Amino acid sequence: MARTLILGAGFGGITVATELQQLLGEDHEIVLLDRGEHFAMGLRKLWDVVEIGTYEEGSRSRELLNRRGVEFLRREITRIDPSSRSVETDQGSLEADYLVVALGAEPRPDLVPGLAEHAHNVWDAKGVPGLKAALAGFRQGHVAVVIAGVPYACPPAPYECTMLVDDHLRERGVRDETRITVATLQPMLLPNAGKEGSDWLAEQLTERGIEFLVGRKVERFEPGKVVFADGELESDLMIAVPPHRVPAVVKASGLTGDGEWIRVVPRTLETGIEKVFAIGDVTIIKLANGLPLPKAGVMAELEGQRVAAAIAADVQGAVIPPDFDGRGFCFMEMGKTQATLIQGSFFAEPEPQVSLADVSAETAEEKRRFESERLARWFGE
Repeated sequence: MARTLILGAGFGGITVATELQQLLGEDHEIVLLDRGEHFAMGLRKLWDVVEIGTYEEGSRSRELLNRRGVEFLRREITRIDPSSRSVETDQGSLEADYLVVALGAEPRPDLVPGLAEHAHNVWDAKGVPGLKAALAGFRQGHVAVVIAGVPYACPPAPYECTMLVDDHLRERGVRDETRITVATLQPMLLPNAGKEGSDWLAEQLTERGIEFLVGRKVERFEPGKVVFADGELESDLMIAVPPHRVPAVVKASGLTGDGEWIRVVPRTLETGIEKVFAIGDVTIIKLANGLPLPKAGVMAELEGQRVAAAIAADVQGAVIPPDFDGRGFCFMEMGKTQATLIQGSFFAEPEPQVSLADVSAETAEEKRRFESERLARWFGE
């Protein structure tokens, strides 16, 4: 019996595992590794901070996947050997006929001096309680949301964070005593949405009285301020988005070559090593305009669907499935009860084609259904 070994049980890894099980059933062995016991979507971190819902409410034990024909093993991966499609873990070695690397990207606050000491990082779930408590005790002053490095997971999330904080402070009646600023080192607010999308976002921020700064490269964080290459910004409450990098075990495997990310064939997600695939945030896919494909859970899910179909076709000797077409979408919350939908055809030339839907309460509800539907599909009701 052939075996597929999947490293990482996030959006992409879970999708490959569950799709393969549906396509091949008991005739194929599916082994899914992750060091974490529970899965939760990143959106839960911001929801917890502003009291839309708790992180725990959206958390599911990955052990539940064992009931769906997937063998989930909680393991720390210590070495990856792509050429033999094998791994070493803290509890022994495993090898397979097919290997899928879906280990994601890790926030690295250590790459920005002072970030861990002086700013809140909610790109790590461990940072949620601290920011939630700080925000609950906030009465007046300056809140700054600072994108301190790229790439990072979910491009719209810092702006979601900013507008959710704005909405939260309005609910508490302290917004008039608060100044809010969002700053990015990028040349525009949302490069993946182009100038038109960035201009639209700028209008949304301005309507809410939120200041924004672009092209501001962070040098360091200090007590009560962030220091840029061309100035500084004082703040009473700092929220920072750290740069992200692949896990060290991926870097050590040689899969990233001379770069920082795994380069794959964009439409097949192949790594160049036979029967070894990589999907999601651990990869880099350059678009026609030179920007990378956004790092977002839904993109990993869509890539995972294609990889599962390709493995199943190879196992069965069937027709190769359609390519991954680079189309995807993302919800951006504009407050607790309002959201827009960003849709993109990212492989389009010479620029990705991106559209934004009208802001509505219906779209905010759709984002909530997005989470609940996938949790039910993957883990059961």
